[in-house]
Amino acid sequence: MSPLLPPGDVTRVETAFGTFDVSTDEIIAFPAGLPGFEECRRFVVLSSRELDPFQCLQSVEGPSASFLAVDPRRAFPDYRCVLSDVDRARLGEPDEAALVWLAVVTVLDDQTLVNLRAPVVVNPTRMLGYQLMPSNSLYPLRFELAQLF
Repeated sequence: MSPLLPPGDVTRVETAFGTFDVSTDEIIAFPAGLPGFEECRRFVVLSSRELDPFQCLQSVEGPSASFLAVDPRRAFPDYRCVLSDVDRARLGEPDEAALVWLAVVTVLDDQTLVNLRAPVVVNPTRMLGYQLMPSNSLYPLRFELAQLF
């Protein structure tokens, strides 16, 4: 996707999970990229009936990167991560009730694991995202989804 597309333009995104039409207004800036994918600075969150309850966090700039993700509140309804002052500043001082939380899912041969310790958080008002790395998280790095579904 070209970074020069005007706001509101629609482009087609090909993923391992299907083809999606995406408006440039849906692009989320990740100023630091994601750990291991620092060159990827712009992503979209893709949803479909076929993916539900999962979503796809797909890069639209830089090297192709695609992550299966799930709202961590699907695993733990009371899931909560405390944002530091630095996190709040990075996210543009968000209304915390409006934040979108995603936990990255890893599918192995016989397991589907979700990283609840380092969630991706998006401020939909500013379309800014970061992957948090809280040092004092109580949640597991690898939680097996089979325990839930």
